[in-house]
Amino acid sequence: MSGYNRSKGKNIPKYLQETEVKQILERAEQSKKRDHLILLTLFRTGLRVSELVNLEKRDIRQQEGEIIVRQGKGNKDRIVPLEKELGHLLGYYMDDLTMQDRVFNLSKRTIRNIVKKHIEGLDLSLPTADISPHTFRHSYAVKVLKDGVNLRSLQKALGHSDLSTTERYLDIVADDVKEDFKAAEW
Repeated sequence: MSGYNRSKGKNIPKYLQETEVKQILERAEQSKKRDHLILLTLFRTGLRVSELVNLEKRDIRQQEGEIIVRQGKGNKDRIVPLEKELGHLLGYYMDDLTMQDRVFNLSKRTIRNIVKKHIEGLDLSLPTADISPHTFRHSYAVKVLKDGVNLRSLQKALGHSDLSTTERYLDIVADDVKEDFKAAEW
């Protein structure tokens, strides 16, 4: 199923398949470890690019397995789950930083350029012009829903104040389920 889905007249988010994200991550890892970590963080946390830009060392609580997103959209702090492997990678990367230092200390524009650099020339389900750091957020949401995370938990992790914003991802998952069942042999 393509990540480019505009069925039923609804505003369905554009996302990348997990295999496509892995392809991008592999390319980034071969090129520059920092770029790989940035893209991995976007995909495994669902952070907005503005939240990633403002992420400080003190916000990453490796022992608790969480990231505190301070003053996200709507000026509300929230907790985002941090899986162990990413926590270790971030911990190693931040080793020389003070608690108030920004983790990546990059602009939104630079992060957008990192995404563009690592998707260039790849055969992906979305047009290159439609892929941005926010696409990784959508891809995260689709992946965790497919993996069984409940909608309310996803809403909290993404920082959506209205559940209907998060519900948009259900249409994608439902379409993929239908597509998966087409392959079933009876």
